Amino acid sequence: MTGNEPAAPKPERSFAVTMARRIAIALALVAIMLLPSVVLFVITKQPSATYASIGALVGIIAVVAGGVRIGVITAIVVGLLAPITIIAGLSPVTGAAIMALMTMTVGRLATFGLHRAVMLVPIMMAWPLLTPVPWIPDGLVAEVQSKLTAAGMTLTEAVAHAQSGSGSASTATTEKITQALIHQRIDTQYLGWVAFFFFIGAIVPVMILPFALRKVPRPAPVMHPRSETVPYTATITVLAAGATYYCLDHPKLVAGSFLIATILVLTQLGNDIEWKLTIERILGTLGGVLLLTGLMKIVGTISYTEILGVPMPTTVYLVGLVLGVLAVVAKFSPRQWIYYVLIAPAAAMLNAFTSAQVTDFGAQRVADNLVGAILVIIAAAITFVGSRLMGARRRGDSSVEAPRASPA
Repeated sequence: MTGNEPAAPKPERSFAVTMARRIAIALALVAIMLLPSVVLFVITKQPSATYASIGALVGIIAVVAGGVRIGVITAIVVGLLAPITIIAGLSPVTGAAIMALMTMTVGRLATFGLHRAVMLVPIMMAWPLLTPVPWIPDGLVAEVQSKLTAAGMTLTEAVAHAQSGSGSASTATTEKITQALIHQRIDTQYLGWVAFFFFIGAIVPVMILPFALRKVPRPAPVMHPRSETVPYTATITVLAAGATYYCLDHPKLVAGSFLIATILVLTQLGNDIEWKLTIERILGTLGGVLLLTGLMKIVGTISYTEILGVPMPTTVYLVGLVLGVLAVVAKFSPRQWIYYVLIAPAAAMLNAFTSAQVTDFGAQRVADNLVGAILVIIAAAITFVGSRLMGARRRGDSSVEAPRASPA
């Protein structure tokens, strides 16, 4: 050895070792997601405790993409936003307004390269905004269970029927049911717990992940000029706020949250549009809808099992968890389209409380994906021209510079 010889390359991991590592990471992330909701569910015996898992997912992405400080800020923000979005969902105008505020914030943070870290905030807030999981009052669990099983209602509808004391949806009882649905959204105890669920769910991964990721190098955020961030912000704000207004104005559309997610996920930042990635996402999600339809043919209609006195769609949840783990494994692979095929049915099944039939997501999810994709492609073409014009106008202006520091 002369000391000048190049170091021997590290041996590549075998496929089995690589898959085992990915599966271990996926199981660890799922465990972190489930831990807060399971503990809170045992304490409260309320299905809305599952919101903690949504908060955990937001916290995981915030820490991985933005660091601990962004993770802490995001956990506080989602905790404060959750009750506000539930109340805002009472009107299409207020719902669209809160969605616009969230997406404008995402667009502003794109200047500092932090938009991916907070992207899940408006996406996940769309669920309580459009179809919140209700609080089951004491003494109504048995009646809610019977209505879920016999009438094929959503959990929200079953609780509203039980609260209104009506056994049918005739014209005479419609007003009572409507008032019960409104009461669910403005109940102080419920809103306080929802804020707590989201905050605890988001802060747990913020406290755990830094230790697991301390030796993992993370690339520095890529800052973007105004010529890119302004068209991007305008696109996601107009499309997501418009979709929110439409979905709240048409409450029978059970898959509205997917439309908002499609818009935010597919909208790209920058002048170079990655059409291949966009097409993979669209086709992958459509494949996921077909997979969901096939799985529900096998699983059948949703059946509820009583856990700690609360009706839970356990079969659908278990299938959704398995698909979620496989989706995380696929996320670390070079074949991203597999991730999109798996994540669509996983998300639908893990939100089974918001729909009487998960299969209802099928046709509407296809429509949402196509409509969202068409809107994003049209907007991308418009903003592409706009960003190029802005970039050309500012290219000679030396006074316009990207900010030197993150707002965090």
